[in-house]
Amino acid sequence: MAFFRKDGSFQRVRSLGKIILYAFLVICSGALVAPWAWVLIQYLPVDSLHGLVGEVQRMPFHRYLSRSFQVAGIVLLWPLLRSLHVRSLQEFGLFPSHLGMRDFLTGLAAGVPSALLLSGVTWASGAFDFHLLWSLKVAYRILLTAVVVAMLEEFLFRGVILGFLRQFLSRWMAITISAVIFASLHFLNLPSSGKEVVPSQWWSGFSLLISLGENLPAWPMSAWAFATLFAAGILLAWLTTRTGSLWAPIALHGTWILAQQFFNSMARYRDLPSEAFLPIVGPAQCHGAVPVGLDALLCLVVAGMISAFMLRNRPWPRIYTRVSW
Repeated sequence: MAFFRKDGSFQRVRSLGKIILYAFLVICSGALVAPWAWVLIQYLPVDSLHGLVGEVQRMPFHRYLSRSFQVAGIVLLWPLLRSLHVRSLQEFGLFPSHLGMRDFLTGLAAGVPSALLLSGVTWASGAFDFHLLWSLKVAYRILLTAVVVAMLEEFLFRGVILGFLRQFLSRWMAITISAVIFASLHFLNLPSSGKEVVPSQWWSGFSLLISLGENLPAWPMSAWAFATLFAAGILLAWLTTRTGSLWAPIALHGTWILAQQFFNSMARYRDLPSEAFLPIVGPAQCHGAVPVGLDALLCLVVAGMISAFMLRNRPWPRIYTRVSW
């Protein structure tokens, strides 16, 4: 199969330029807004929203930067879609269907067993010690994080980015590139490297962004983290193209986040070298959100097999092809 569709894809360079400009503006806007967001939140009462504000205030600055990128991406998405004359989500390969609930249950059916398998194997490896830090407030925060992050990331990565790439590329090439983008951007949410960054200047976001390479996990942890994210991106993108909707990937992604966050609230990696238990398991990367090791990749394979089995009789959705962008 050819990488590019034979329907005038190369004539869409102007639209591709708009996408690149959009990405540039998202990065600049997020970097500019993050220091102001940090300063403003420090002025709020610590006990507001049942102590949730206090937890946000204690977050390191790189988390503010990561969230600022996400918010900027959503805010600037509307003018991007208007400039591309996008009138319907069908143009991104997303179609209204009466099977939305069935797709959602498919994501859950694939996510729950794979997440339980991951937690079980990870715990049985002996790499983690038990440390229960659980409360109703923690459960509420984890649930809220799982719902918001899953919906936001699936809309951006599998809805917009994958949908746009599918207009230019073959299905599997679009899936692969979207997975690379998905994996790469997660490294913007890295744990701090020991020294706490205080955003005292308006350019603090840019300074942290420039020094991002200093916080990358050491080899081979960075490779394992990228492998996990890339494999997850492949599976989530395939689910989107297979069902023509975001319900299945949202459910699957949300289940993984929920399981990983609950595991983090009950277990902590032992004080040993990161490679001590590899290739089976290692400490989660990208602020504890990305499990690494063969057990994480195994769970993704299991989730993919369950998804493929449940969708085996499902007809492939049609592809909406625009005349021009």
